[in-house]
Amino acid sequence: MCRFIFYLGAPIRLSTIISEPSHSLLVQSLHSSCQSVSLNADGFGIAWYVPDITPIPGVFKDITPAWSNINLRQLARVTKSGCIAAHIRAASAGAIVNTNCHPFTFRNFSWMHNGCIPFYNHLKRDIYSMISDSAFELIKGTTDSELLFALFISNYEKEIGYIAEKAKSNGTVYYSTHCALEPEEKPYPSNINNTEIIPKVLQQTIFQIHELLLQYEIKNGLLPKSTGSEGNVNGSNGSNGAGDSSPTDLIMEGASLRQTNSCCKLNLAVTDGFTVVATRYVTGMPEAAHSLYWSRGSTIKFDDGHCQLGRSTDSSPHSKSYCESLVISSEPLASDFQCEPVPVNHAVIGNSSGYFSIEPIN
Repeated sequence: MCRFIFYLGAPIRLSTIISEPSHSLLVQSLHSSCQSVSLNADGFGIAWYVPDITPIPGVFKDITPAWSNINLRQLARVTKSGCIAAHIRAASAGAIVNTNCHPFTFRNFSWMHNGCIPFYNHLKRDIYSMISDSAFELIKGTTDSELLFALFISNYEKEIGYIAEKAKSNGTVYYSTHCALEPEEKPYPSNINNTEIIPKVLQQTIFQIHELLLQYEIKNGLLPKSTGSEGNVNGSNGSNGAGDSSPTDLIMEGASLRQTNSCCKLNLAVTDGFTVVATRYVTGMPEAAHSLYWSRGSTIKFDDGHCQLGRSTDSSPHSKSYCESLVISSEPLASDFQCEPVPVNHAVIGNSSGYFSIEPIN
């Protein structure tokens, strides 16, 4: 179990979601409303975009609890951004080290995950086999979440026809991925319609994991083969060698693959700094899905009006006019925070031009 908050809109201080609300990310790290895990103390991370400087996000991570990290508070109160991804971790797969903290970033993409992949140690070999050479380079840690990100990047590069540049030797030896001499990553081409591409690729990635888990459970007798999948990711029936579906087949609302015995929980958020797609997905019983909420408005007020999101304080004639802001969070930011739950097995899609949609993942 983890928690995350995503913001897209007019530039705000990071503290507007990190520390100022009555149920901010810092509060959620110590007192989450989740009944199963109320403490998220296994590290934190925040990624933010400043497109006037670079399309590559800035990132700050640490393995200390978010509530006790003074550097996070100091950074958040003086840094502004119009695209913020913040995450607190309750570790499942992977050790408590900096490289396992979210958000994970690669080129101009940031990625967060709340959930886990069941039987990960048995499935990760199959997942690795689907990852491209260039996406493999992004993996620095040992979590299922980062490997899932690498799978997404592999699918994304294939979808846009991206061919990675061949490495060129310049005589410099890099001893660390954090070496001061290491050049900044290059973003993906900016002429891609990511509002259309990212939802498609993320859905493909989710279905690949769902299908792997489904096949594993059938192979190991955890799910009767006689009541196999209604369909695979390509929409064909009988992919597991099963005959006609029986009344015990359960197809989740919003999903096109059969419900698994275990619960793979995939609350995901991915952004390129301009488009965001966040999912609330579970392969098992729908009621087992982790919570996820969304809120949208030109100005979002809560805590009796003391906290506001989406109002630009820049009144200069050259200031950019912003469309409605979007907040996607694991939990409401306050008791009076006007938000709506994301339906199970659906995706929230938004961009900086004001586009907004909630679509089933099927």
